[in-house]
Amino acid sequence: MVAEFLFRSWAEFFFFAVMVVGIVVSLSAPSAVISYIVIFVSGMMAGRLMYWRKHNMHFAYYLIIVGFLIGYLLGAYYGNRNVIVILFILGAFFGYYLYEKKILRDTLF
Repeated sequence: MVAEFLFRSWAEFFFFAVMVVGIVVSLSAPSAVISYIVIFVSGMMAGRLMYWRKHNMHFAYYLIIVGFLIGYLLGAYYGNRNVIVILFILGAFFGYYLYEKKILRDTLF
């Protein structure tokens, strides 16, 4: 029964799980500068995911990425929320660009 639930609605499950991770990560940032650095690096990881799945990117992956961003915004105590969203988007574009131009490479195990 649990396996069937996870199979049918895995995107919603991971949306919630990653949202909780985003809250925990943002609560652990002790200042606005650290929060900005963490969200930029998280955006770069989101850009890596988008590059990795560029030919087979489903809406579920965007949902999971937005879940992390929403969770981070809910837990962000320090810093401006608009700056956090902008840095996440810039980090995603920058990470995608670095992987597309082969400046960064990834090895799948």
